[in-house]
Amino acid sequence: MGNIKETYDKSKNKSGWRVLSGINREYNDTFIAGDKKLWQVKSEEVSPGESIAVGMKISNFDEDLEKIMKNGSPVPFGTVTPIDKKISVIMAGIQTFSSDSSNLLCKEHLSSKQAQLEQKLKQQVDLMTEDASFRRKYKEHKDRLRRAYI
Repeated sequence: MGNIKETYDKSKNKSGWRVLSGINREYNDTFIAGDKKLWQVKSEEVSPGESIAVGMKISNFDEDLEKIMKNGSPVPFGTVTPIDKKISVIMAGIQTFSSDSSNLLCKEHLSSKQAQLEQKLKQQVDLMTEDASFRRKYKEHKDRLRRAYI
């Protein structure tokens, strides 16, 4: 997130930045585009209102990707990402939400990066589940989510 913030802070076209979010199986995919760059943040909700996320710059941003990112419903978004003990990155605004569009980006345009990001996210969740109290809360949360769809 620090790299995205640095790029945004230096950007001469802040109003041209775009955010697209969608749900891809059990993960949330968020794409952030600006200054001809595209980042992906893949996250998993680990408890109500709390997620763990990994991200990376995945592509240059071109007109084809811009068309995909414009498809969807405009909805507000906001996130607070702790960088260290004293600094957090706060992002807020209007995003486009479309699971169809985010899945299209994942499968057809960026498929080579998906396995790498999902593996990084799984490693982070596995590391956190070594803590017994976190593991219990995580399992309870996932059980609640599964029951909601049954």
